[in-house]
Amino acid sequence: MTDLFRILVIVFLVMHGIGHVIWFLGAWTSIRVGMKDGPWILPGNVTIRSALGRLWGLLALLALIYLEAAAVALLGQSASWRQMTYVGVIVSLVAVTPWLRQSPGSTPINAILADMALLFVLALPLSEELLGNA
Repeated sequence: MTDLFRILVIVFLVMHGIGHVIWFLGAWTSIRVGMKDGPWILPGNVTIRSALGRLWGLLALLALIYLEAAAVALLGQSASWRQMTYVGVIVSLVAVTPWLRQSPGSTPINAILADMALLFVLALPLSEELLGNA
């Protein structure tokens, strides 16, 4: 059961990390990913393509990197997967939340729910047993 759970967590980390590419591409490229040009939910008239919006795009890229690194660490049965996941979740929440109104469809809500699911997985006693004999 632990091996199956570990594989599911690895797949979840990879998929969630890849999802953050939407905010990075929206900020840094002309690729149409569904991002609107309106302001974020925080005070000020910051858009995804403004300098501050691009900084947030880099945060989304950082979340992607941490979540993918956590998946690789878990695949390699390294105990560092938990810390990488915590950092990835925090960066993900910071990167996504301001763009709730401008992101395509339910994408930001799904990202926030995925972050909550990862926090739940980390809180489970089983998450400490995912490393097998390591």
